[in-house]
Amino acid sequence: MIILKHWKRYLVIPCAALAAAALHPGTGWAESPMRSRAERLNLTDGQKQQLFEARRRWEVNNFDQQKALLAAKQRCVQSANTIDAFRLCKQEQRQGRRKLYQEARAAMNVERQRLGLPPSPERRRLQKRGRANRNGPELG
Repeated sequence: MIILKHWKRYLVIPCAALAAAALHPGTGWAESPMRSRAERLNLTDGQKQQLFEARRRWEVNNFDQQKALLAAKQRCVQSANTIDAFRLCKQEQRQGRRKLYQEARAAMNVERQRLGLPPSPERRRLQKRGRANRNGPELG
C-alpha cells in the first residue's frame, strides 16, 4: 500500500467525487448549457418554424430603425469634441439598442402567446466587475 503524504490525503475525496461526476454528466442538478431553450420547452417543429418566421419578419421590418440608430451614433461620435459628449453618444446608443431589444421581445412574446407558449423569461443581468465604466481606456 502506498502511503500518501499528509496534504495529498485531502485531495483524494474531491478528486474521486469529480471523477464520478464526470462519468455521470446527466445526473447533475444543473441543466447542461449545451441544450437549447427550444429543447427544454419541447417545441414542435411547427412551433420552432413559426417562432423563427416571426423573428425574421420582425428583423426585416426593423432594418430601417437599426440603420437610423447606427447613423445617429456615427453623427454623434463624429461631432463629439469632449469625452463627456462621447460618453453621452454611447449612452444614447445603448438606450436605443435596449429599446429595440424590448420591442423585439414584446413582438416575440405576442407570437409565443399565440402559440400557447409561456413568455420568454427576463435575462438576469450579470453584475459588472472591475471598473464601473467599461468604455475603453481612460481618456481624460
